[in-house]
This record gives sequence, structure tokens and C-alpha cells, in this order.
Amino acid sequence: MTLKLALLSVMLLLAVVAVPGTGTAQNPISATSSAEVHFPNEITFNLRAESPAPINQAFLNYRIDSIATVEATAVVDLDFNPAPVVVTSWTWEMKKMLGSLPPGTGIRYNWLIRDASGNRLETAWQNVEFNDDDHPWREAVGDNVTLYWYEGDVAFGETLLAVAEDALDTLAHDTGAELQEDVKVYAYASTEDLHNAMLFPQEWMGGAAFPDYGTLAIEAEPRYLPSAQRDLAHEMAHLVTYQMTFNPYGGIPTWLDEGLSMYAEGDLSSSFQTALSSAVADDTLLSVETVSSSFPADFDQARLSYAESYSLVSFLIQQHGRDKMLDLLNTFKQGATYDGALLQVYGVDTAGLGNQWRASLGLGPQPSPAPPQTTSTPTAPHFGCQIGAQEPGPISPVAWAALVLLLMPPTALAIRFRTRRGRK
Repeated sequence: MTLKLALLSVMLLLAVVAVPGTGTAQNPISATSSAEVHFPNEITFNLRAESPAPINQAFLNYRIDSIATVEATAVVDLDFNPAPVVVTSWTWEMKKMLGSLPPGTGIRYNWLIRDASGNRLETAWQNVEFNDDDHPWREAVGDNVTLYWYEGDVAFGETLLAVAEDALDTLAHDTGAELQEDVKVYAYASTEDLHNAMLFPQEWMGGAAFPDYGTLAIEAEPRYLPSAQRDLAHEMAHLVTYQMTFNPYGGIPTWLDEGLSMYAEGDLSSSFQTALSSAVADDTLLSVETVSSSFPADFDQARLSYAESYSLVSFLIQQHGRDKMLDLLNTFKQGATYDGALLQVYGVDTAGLGNQWRASLGLGPQPSPAPPQTTSTPTAPHFGCQIGAQEPGPISPVAWAALVLLLMPPTALAIRFRTRRGRK
């Protein structure tokens, strides 16, 4: 082959190589696209498409990076007037969902475009991050945790990262529970900054956990470092527990979820220990059945629920060891019911566990429950996030359909009752 012929062959080859998102000799449609992030409110996806024939269809496909049973793709059919040149966009308004995506969430998207002549172009997938750019974030990277903060020196950020990793080490050593996916922590330096990062913040909220995305957003002021340390350890444990037990069938008892998080904090703080000791002395402990579901709205009863959860988890670890606790978490991951998991691992149901635990505290079997109250209890803020608060049951076809939809909207779980920090 002569040099001239070889060069001609290369030029012809380059002429037919398809460039992602643009028209080719075989496909007259060309397109360019972009995404604009306005955290935490919305993302706008922009498209400009051109073809000799009128463009009459454009579909936006997007996927959210999250922990899910199946990868779900959302499809948006854009409405526009057909034309050879189309400039259009679609805005994803977070306020129309259950809550905003957490900072740092990855989103992949592409476009499917058709014209009146039957030509079709599917653009290459692109990535965009839903970032909070209102702060000059600094970064500290550990083995499984990346921590972002913007107020405080390097030592402050490294201290928070060490707290997160220490909590992970404690859980791994004592329970066998470990992160299955890397996580991100965003440390906001004030309540105002944290609330500005949320669409529907509660006045008492000191943070938000996004277990589906492996992300925490917490309030961590350098001057309140001890409080931030306990909060961070607590919420890191929630992410570990979620990843260890995630399944499409049901959750875990609230006492187990919150108990592991309280355990990760270290020794029970004085206010919780006082509540627990008083209830033991008066034989007024809440039953394990009660703390398996949503904690009471009453402030004192909620405090006792958290203290009892810590005590229950500590009892199981001390009496039965690390391997049994790991077996329990793995059994829940398979979708077992509360009683089913306890019977399989420990040989007792919820009531039997309650009696064993009470005996370890020097108490007899659980007293008969008091008659139900006829008056309602005012709603009060709770101390932490509550995940898996309902006993799992069979999944109906409607529930399966809802599950696919729920894979897309993010749910921010409110965490950390500010009074717990001893601050006003």
C-alpha cells in the first residue's frame, strides 16, 4: 500500500468514527447537553439538538448513585414544538420529592433523541455531582471515609475523621459489622449552614443521615467538638448497620439500630444512664416489644428508649459475643422477621430476649402492660434517626411497584436532637 493510499484510508476511517452526542455520516442528528446544579433545590438538564428533519422526541434518562437492590433509571419525556433545531431543558425540583439529595451525590444521565425521518441518537452517559458549593470545603480521606469541613484547622478535620474511623473499628471489633461501601461526611459549622443545606429542616435538627447514599451531613462546630464527636460516632454506626442489613423485604428493630449507634459512642452518657438506672430501680423499663418500633414521642420515654437500646445491645455482645451479633445482622439482611432472626441466632423470641435481659439487671419477667392511654401525647422531637421501625410483613404487588419508585426519591433521615448536646 502506498503512503498516499494509507493516509486516505486513515482519513476515511476518522470520518466515520462516531463522536458521542454528535451526528455522523450515518446519523444526521447532533446534540450537546449540560447540567446545572442549584444545591439543594434543583438540577436543570439542558439539551440542544439539531437535525435536517424536525426533531420530535427527546427523552432524558438519569440514574442516582445509591445503595439499591436494582439500578433504576428515571425517564423524562420532554414537551416541545418539533423543529430542526430544538433547545429545551428539564428541571428536577427537589421540593416535589420527600427531600433533597445529599451533597456529593453522583448522577448519571443521557439523552435519547428522535426526528421525523426516523433517525435516532442516544448520547453518551455523563456524570454530574449534586454538590454544595456555598462553602470552601476541605477534605480528609481515610480508608472508607471521606470527611469534608470548612471551618476549623487541619487538626479539627483530622480529629473528626479519626472519630469516624474509631467508631468503625469499635463496631468491627465488637460486632463484626463493617462498611460495605465507602461513605462521605459533611461537617457544617453552624445550625444555620446545616439547615440551609436542607429543604425541610426541623428547628431541632442537628444533622441528616442519608443511608441510601452513604452520606452524613452533621453540625460540627470546633467549639463544641466533644458533642460533635459523639454525634459523628452515632451516625457512622447507622450507616454501617444499614449497609449490613439492607434488603428489599423489611427493616430491623429500632432497639438494635439505635443500640448499635449508642454503643459506638462509647460509655452511656450521664443523662441516659440516670434514666436507665431509675427505670431499673422502679421496675418501669419499657418492654423490648415497645422499643422494637418507633420510640415514644414523650421526651423522657424517648430518652429511656435510647438508654435501653444501648443496654440491650451491650447485653447481647457481652453474653453471646461478637460472632452471634454478626450472625444476627446477616440474618436480618436475608429479610428475617424480628422474632425469626432472634430465634435463629439466640434461640429466643423478642419476649424471651426481654426476660433474659431483665434477669441480667436483677429483675423478674416483664410485668403485664398497663391499660392503654386514652389521651394523646404531644409530638416531641426524638434523639436520633429511627430506621426499620416496623415489623416486616409480606410484600404486596402494589408494594413492589412502590419499591421501584422509592429507589429514586431520596429520604433524608433527621438526626440528633439538639437538647441532647446540653445546649440551648
